[in-house]
Amino acid sequence: MQLNKVDLNLFVVFDVIYRERNLTKASDILHITQPAVSNALARLRQTFDDKLFVRQQGQMVPTPLAENIIERVRFALGNLESALNEHDDFDPKTSSRRFAFAMNDTSESYLLPLLIKFLEQEAPNIFIESYAVPRNELEREFTAGQLDFALDVPVLNEPTLNHQSLTHEHFVCVTRKDHPTIQGTISMDQYLAASHIHISSRRRGQGYIDMTLNQLGKERNIKLRVQHSRAAPPIVKTSDLLLTIPQTLANDSDLQILDLPFDLPNLDWHLYWAANYENDKAHQWMRQVIFDIFGQFDQSRPNQSKRRMGIFL
Repeated sequence: MQLNKVDLNLFVVFDVIYRERNLTKASDILHITQPAVSNALARLRQTFDDKLFVRQQGQMVPTPLAENIIERVRFALGNLESALNEHDDFDPKTSSRRFAFAMNDTSESYLLPLLIKFLEQEAPNIFIESYAVPRNELEREFTAGQLDFALDVPVLNEPTLNHQSLTHEHFVCVTRKDHPTIQGTISMDQYLAASHIHISSRRRGQGYIDMTLNQLGKERNIKLRVQHSRAAPPIVKTSDLLLTIPQTLANDSDLQILDLPFDLPNLDWHLYWAANYENDKAHQWMRQVIFDIFGQFDQSRPNQSKRRMGIFL
């Protein structure tokens, strides 16, 4: 294997074939002919002495060797792209850059309305994608070049990722305004006696609220578990269930907002990005926009935080 003589463009073809599993689709994306894609694949097969992809049921399925090298190939391509972009002029007015975010529905509801409003005026051709990515897959997605940013609590401590604080969430309890037993305030006894909605995209496991209650030797009665924070308030409005959510979401609901009867520490949200894109001009611009939107950007703070917090949503 003589990789020092390999055309780096072949690895771009390799990446697209891996993603699309189809030579015709790869040629469309790369804007080259299908024979050119086939030729590039043949050269890679000769270089690695491996088929790399085999046709099965109409798809190009990666071989074990292709699976083993894809993340390193994508990481290398990302580094090359970042190195080139560092010296390119970035003009948000004309750029058609794509930015991929990993967010849950709560952070989507905070960021996207304001971000899109800003982009329509200042960067009309920029394209935004948002995905739900499991926390244990975030580093791999960044390494593979599939993500530009992630919004999450500061529990990721990977050397390949930089992160910075965005905002601190204060939690409250909400009920319907005509709740039969709770009006104005809520005691701990009332809170524990009531039935609750728990918001989590995971099938099982405790959340931030329940871990805090457990530390107090308490346990609440969860009657309903839902995936999305926006689905819960309408249910509260037509039931006697209680919901504990960030103040920002509560303010948007037509519900009774109550102070919690116990101390629940604020939840810290961070913005994550790949360290090799630290000096990318487009990334720097988008980070500035996001920090401005969240009202937390402060140039005196360090770009990379290393704090560890034992909080899992």
